[in-house]
Amino acid sequence: MDTNWLALAVAAVSTLVAGFVWYNPKVFGKAWMEASGMTEEKAQQGNMLLTFGLSLVLAFVAAIFISSMVAHGGEEFTTFKHGAFHGMFLGLMVAAPVIITNALFEQKSWKYMAINAGYWLLNFVIMGGIISMWR
Repeated sequence: MDTNWLALAVAAVSTLVAGFVWYNPKVFGKAWMEASGMTEEKAQQGNMLLTFGLSLVLAFVAAIFISSMVAHGGEEFTTFKHGAFHGMFLGLMVAAPVIITNALFEQKSWKYMAINAGYWLLNFVIMGGIISMWR
């Protein structure tokens, strides 16, 4: 099956769009900053070009893997719903356990774990949906 590189790129970019909404102070941003110990001052010290650039590259790598998960069957499997279903399982069975395990050792709160695991669950659902319907 041919790889739709544009779909993978759009899926990767969708993680940044979702992050701008998810971590907005009016959504989960304030709660995440409190739970993670992040401050406005500390956030300003980071190299945003590097952070967003590497995040985009890593999201693209994840999109490649998700593409391999959803690439099966005939036309009935080229729907947003089909890809979102696979993305949901990836988020629940891989991303959430990894994030929660790390956060447990970091002695982070359940709020922190839920915000971060929820973000990746949402992203994998969206990415899977985009990639599946656009292959």
